Amino acid sequence: MPARASIRLRIIRKVSVLALVVFLLADLGLNSLIGKAKEPAPVFRPALKQIQPQARVPILLPSKLPSPISERDIKLAWGTVSDDGYFISLYYEEIGTNASYAAGFGGSISERYVLGGGGIVLAGGRRGTFMPVSCGGSCAPANLWWEENGVTYQIQIKLSSTLKVKDQQRILVQMANSVVTVRRE
Repeated sequence: MPARASIRLRIIRKVSVLALVVFLLADLGLNSLIGKAKEPAPVFRPALKQIQPQARVPILLPSKLPSPISERDIKLAWGTVSDDGYFISLYYEEIGTNASYAAGFGGSISERYVLGGGGIVLAGGRRGTFMPVSCGGSCAPANLWWEENGVTYQIQIKLSSTLKVKDQQRILVQMANSVVTVRRE
């Protein structure tokens, strides 16, 4: 075999092997290596065990928590189910109280929010409504709502009232853009 043909054959083999490796990485669901996780953050597992069998709406949860919340600091993940949806709360203490509340994630078919003017644009062209931290006697968490397939989803995070509104919005939008649908077991 001439030297040129041998070199071409080796190049073709190397390209074929590289193409196969890329295909397998994509096909085996290793998208999390390149930023596309398929599972919710592990912190949600205890709450999912509680609600997944009874939930009547698709459960959407973020694949990771935002930087203000360290997963190792969460001591309780608690879920509730109602006829029209679900809600999962994360707490910094094993006994969940308002003082130890960190964040909440829910979906409901009965709650509706005006998603029009001044709304937030999320990944995939979805539109959402954002409400920053508001303080009176105490502070309410920042909230983001959006509608998907007839379900209104909500993310709320207890953030510092001194955090700029644009930073609060950025944090909640990043979380909404990282949601994954929890697979039924």
